[in-house]
Amino acid sequence: MKKVIIISPAYPLRGGISESTELLYLEYLKKGVDCQIISYNLQYPKFLFPGKKQTISDSEKKNFNIISLLNSINPISWYRTSKYINLQKPDYVIFRFWNPFFSFCLGFLALFLNDIKKVGWIDNVFPHRKIPFQKNLIKFFLKKMDAFIVMSESVKNDLNKFKINAPVHKSLHPLYNNFGVMLDKKLARSKLKVAPNYNYILFFGFIRKYKGLDFLIEAMSNKLINERKIKLIIAGEFYENEKYYKQKIHDLNLSKSIIIFDHYINNNEVSKYFCAADIVVQPYLSATQSGISMIALHFNRPVLATNVGGLSDYIKNNQNGYLIEPNSKKIVDSLLDFFDNKKSKFFEENIKLMKKQYSWSNLVNSFESIFK
Repeated sequence: MKKVIIISPAYPLRGGISESTELLYLEYLKKGVDCQIISYNLQYPKFLFPGKKQTISDSEKKNFNIISLLNSINPISWYRTSKYINLQKPDYVIFRFWNPFFSFCLGFLALFLNDIKKVGWIDNVFPHRKIPFQKNLIKFFLKKMDAFIVMSESVKNDLNKFKINAPVHKSLHPLYNNFGVMLDKKLARSKLKVAPNYNYILFFGFIRKYKGLDFLIEAMSNKLINERKIKLIIAGEFYENEKYYKQKIHDLNLSKSIIIFDHYINNNEVSKYFCAADIVVQPYLSATQSGISMIALHFNRPVLATNVGGLSDYIKNNQNGYLIEPNSKKIVDSLLDFFDNKKSKFFEENIKLMKKQYSWSNLVNSFESIFK
């Protein structure tokens, strides 16, 4: 039987990277592959993690074949992990990479492996926030890989800047299908305890400056938005400067137009937020690809996204949403077009037709084919 090891954050660590790694693991099992995830017993030191906690509890995941061996800042754990992997003799190892903070940990771990093929699964080449010596750190890791999988053209272009002599395959980020069933819109709004007779837009996920939430808040102050009974739901944990956003909402007199759920949204709650919304807005200033887009499309919700990074690989203008320049006027114009022209059904039908290209089976096939 073929054996694959994935090195990545996973349960009980929380977040989109953990969730998507677990879905990849489950797809390997479906295909009859012996798969295991090696995760971190320490991912970030507390002083480097901007959120409130790094872990979650989920009884359904306790039976997953996940072993937490890695400490991101302890070289002894890197060596011990490599010894464990060498004993397992997998056909190949997948290294999940999204931040050069992990370059030494993952790079040295790869260096210690015997004759085992190594694939870099790259979310971001460059971090959203620069760190010292990041180019050197990134290059150190990249040179240890035999091949790469990326999920957007933007990341592929960033990777090519390092002139690494290894194959690079692009496979689109699959849909998240682990957040429960589709809910009726009225039921979802009832569960969220929001008024049913408004139009709702959703900003979902942890909040950082590069996500452009301030542009969206400014757009909400436009009188044309108010006339159309549009409300904004912000759902996610503030990773920085919470007071800035809340003060902006107060100064623009938007307290009645913006509803904030400022905490980490557990998996069993996610469907309520997406199904309550008419459209999901991602006003990002930078991006590679986005798991939020893939949750929205899973729930047949169109996405209003900015044309930055790799978002255009997933959001097609006037097909499954809008692709705009990052400013508040463009946000307003798109929302008016969406609600005034009643485009919800049109986008939903298009999304259903496009879903097949975003499958976990396709991603596994990309990993399987890269060394053939």
